[in-house]
Amino acid sequence: MRRRRRSRPAAEKSSKGLRLNRRCALAILAILGGAGVVCGGWLGLRSLGAHVDGMLLRERPDALVDFVDLPKELYSLANHDLQRSLFDVLGREWTDDALCGQMASRLAEVGWVARVHYVRRTGGGRFEISCRYRIPAAMVLRGDDDGFLVDDQAARLPGKYVTHPAWRVIEGVDKSAPAPGRTWEGEDIRAALAVLSAVAAEPYAGQIAGVSVANFAGRRDPRSTHLELLTDRPAGRIRWGSAPGLELEENGVPQKLALLRENFGRTGRADAQHVVIDVSVFPDRFTVPG
Repeated sequence: MRRRRRSRPAAEKSSKGLRLNRRCALAILAILGGAGVVCGGWLGLRSLGAHVDGMLLRERPDALVDFVDLPKELYSLANHDLQRSLFDVLGREWTDDALCGQMASRLAEVGWVARVHYVRRTGGGRFEISCRYRIPAAMVLRGDDDGFLVDDQAARLPGKYVTHPAWRVIEGVDKSAPAPGRTWEGEDIRAALAVLSAVAAEPYAGQIAGVSVANFAGRRDPRSTHLELLTDRPAGRIRWGSAPGLELEENGVPQKLALLRENFGRTGRADAQHVVIDVSVFPDRFTVPG
C-alpha cells in the first residue's frame, strides 16, 4: 500500500524560500564586497601614490644640477661661479617649465662658458647641463699683484689670481683687462698665445715659463727683440724675435723651434744652459748676447 506524501505547510515553504534568498543575497553581497575592496584598494593606492608624489615634490622643491662635461682640471676654478650664476633660479620648483631656458641664459653669461649645448630635465629634481668651457691657456700679469687667466682665444676668465707654475705667464700686455668672458684687445697678447701654442708640444715645454711682450713691435726699443720666452731659470730669457707671421729677415717659427729642440737634445735645456740666448738671427745656431 503506497504511502501518501505529506504536503508541507505553506508557511514552511515560504520560510525555506526566504533562507535560500538570504543565502543568495549574502553571496552576491560578498562578491560585490570583494569587488569593492579591490576597487577601493586600487583607488586607495592611486591616492597614496599621489600623496607620496606630492610629499616628494614638497621635500625636494629645488633643482639639482650636474655639469656633465665640466673638465676635472676646471672644477676647482669654475664650479663656484657656475653654481652662483644659478642661485636665483635653483630656489624655484624643479617642475617649472621655464627653468631650463632660464638656466641656459644665466650660464651663457658666465665667463667660463663659451657655449651652452643644452640644459635637460632628467626627473627627480635633477638637470643635466652640457657646455663648451673656456680652458686657461696663460696668465696675464698686470702690475705686481693682478693675474688674469685667458683662454687660447684671448678671452678673459673670471677672477684674479697669483702666479702658479701650472700657468705660463704673459708679461707686458698693453691693454687693460676686459670683463670676464670678453676678448682681451691687442695684437701683443695674441702673439704671445701663438708662441706658447707653438712650444706646447715640444719636449722642453716645461722649461718655458711664459712670454714677455713688453717690447712688442718695438714699442719700447725698435732695435731690441720684440718677444722673449721666459724660462724657469732666474732671469732666464730666450730672445725669440718678431711675432709669428711678422718675421722680416729672421728665422721663422719652425727654425726657432728646431734650434731649441737641438739644444734640449744636446744639453737637456732649451737654453743650452745659458741665462740668455737669441734664436732669431741664424738658422743653424743660436747666439749668446754679450
